[in-house]
Amino acid sequence: MTEGLLSVTPAFLRVWLRNAQVYVALLKFNIIPALVEPMLFIFIFGLGIGSYISHIEGVPYIKFVAAGILGSAAIMQATFECTYGSFFRMKIQNTFEGIISTPVSAGEVSLAEILWGATRGFVNSVLVLSILLTLGIINHWQSVFIPFIMFAASFNFAAIAILVTSRIAQMEYFRFYFAGFVLPAQFLCDTFFPISRFPEALQLVAWAIPFTSFIDITRSVMLDRYSWKLLLEAAYGLGTTLILTELAVRSMYRRLVK
Repeated sequence: MTEGLLSVTPAFLRVWLRNAQVYVALLKFNIIPALVEPMLFIFIFGLGIGSYISHIEGVPYIKFVAAGILGSAAIMQATFECTYGSFFRMKIQNTFEGIISTPVSAGEVSLAEILWGATRGFVNSVLVLSILLTLGIINHWQSVFIPFIMFAASFNFAAIAILVTSRIAQMEYFRFYFAGFVLPAQFLCDTFFPISRFPEALQLVAWAIPFTSFIDITRSVMLDRYSWKLLLEAAYGLGTTLILTELAVRSMYRRLVK
């Protein structure tokens, strides 16, 4: 029997629903803390640094940085959910063990976790987008599509997080993952400053991370600027997401089915 996505049935949606029910039951504890970081970013980067940097790449700095704030809020939620959250359910609560003792397979649990992480990112992006719209920072009608771009970015990071989670023995090892990959990606991938200001070697590294493509697409939608390269970026982002999801599902399958 295959271990990858081809082995997954719609039963994975039941696991996703279980996570959603827990989330709703603890709604106020989930939403309020998730908004603290993006609100700080809005005031520190947008209003604080923005008072010194009036324009960047032809637009007000607050409008430029809005895409980075949205993207960071989305991927951080997805990453936390699929690292600490998934590890807690797998190793501490033994929730995964209980689920795979039913007709639900390990692959279905894995995909459900990735989808749930992406859902958390989507919800957070909707909340942050609402704040940006209220403040008048974003005013293009096309912005209604942004949460779906953030869902794709969150799915990408959720898949990476599950891949990492499937391979660590202790929760403390997540510190290396956040310090070595997540935080650098959060700041390097065209989020708060243009990557064109970086050395060429660092630009190549930034573009290799799919998050850069998702941020560029998001910013283009926000500013109503479109070009053919967005199609290439979308293809790269979605293609890497599919590959990472396949790898994550297979890796978690091997972790759970010993």
